[in-house]
Amino acid sequence: MNVTSMGDLARGFALRNRNTELQRALSRLGAEVASGRTADPTRRLGGHMSHLAQIEHDLVLATSYGDGARQVQISATAMQGALERIGAASDALVGTLALASSGVGSTDISIAATEARGALESTVSALNTSAGGRHLFSGTAVDSAPLTAVDDILTGLRNAVASETSVGDVIAATEAFFDTPGGGFETLIYRGADVGLSPVQLGAGESADLDLRADHPAFRATLRHMALAALADDAGLALPEAGRRALLAEAMDGLLTAKSAQTSVRADLGFAEERIEQARSRIETERGALELARNELLSVDPYEAATELQAVQQQLETLYAVTVRTSRLSLVNFLS
Repeated sequence: MNVTSMGDLARGFALRNRNTELQRALSRLGAEVASGRTADPTRRLGGHMSHLAQIEHDLVLATSYGDGARQVQISATAMQGALERIGAASDALVGTLALASSGVGSTDISIAATEARGALESTVSALNTSAGGRHLFSGTAVDSAPLTAVDDILTGLRNAVASETSVGDVIAATEAFFDTPGGGFETLIYRGADVGLSPVQLGAGESADLDLRADHPAFRATLRHMALAALADDAGLALPEAGRRALLAEAMDGLLTAKSAQTSVRADLGFAEERIEQARSRIETERGALELARNELLSVDPYEAATELQAVQQQLETLYAVTVRTSRLSLVNFLS
């Protein structure tokens, strides 16, 4: 009769190999029991990974769209806040200019000019707003503030009107400084880009466009009339008191007209905010559905996984017991 036996070296190798297999299974099952998801998707899906790959791809896109929507919503909210500040400064100044330009009451030209400078500073500050390290009204030049300092604005305008001796000429020179292509505003004041930001893609064919720069006509008009009022009491201006009050009246009328344009800009921005919020809700819903679908593919039965884990633990304990007994075998023990 032939007797087949396993040598010590082969037996030791077999025991170590089985121990490694059981340790791997124990680690896998432990992770599955803890997470409720399979640790080996290929094994779970039988090698059919295309559906899971598509879900993962769609999740990456949804996450990207969600991040973009959150960022653009932060920017839109900050921009709306900046426009509110501009509107408040403009409204307050209009009341003061109405009194100062008429000469009624105690409001004099110097007080109105001082308030106009304060309103100009608030407006410039608002248009230089940044969020997340990005300037919001600079177009593609997000790393730099779009407007220079108020002192530079007033100095540039002061030089532009220095030689004018009539109210009409001062007003015309101010308009030329702010509105002429290649004029003082574009060369000395505005430091942003001429190119606006590209729309942010929100998925499902939707996008959010926040291309609103500090050189927008509504902002230029507001800055122009605030600056004009701020220079009404300038010592270098060759105008009598009546002419200076006429400049304040012109600034008041201009701010009232610019108010309408500001309202239109704020309405457009509010519409964009609403669309962004709707897109965020849609994206979150899509992400939730995709995550649910992925979980259904990868989830494991907790009872089944726990039962299998217990079985592997028992096998491992048995293997350890066998290994210990095998290691104690000797010729003396065999013969006794």
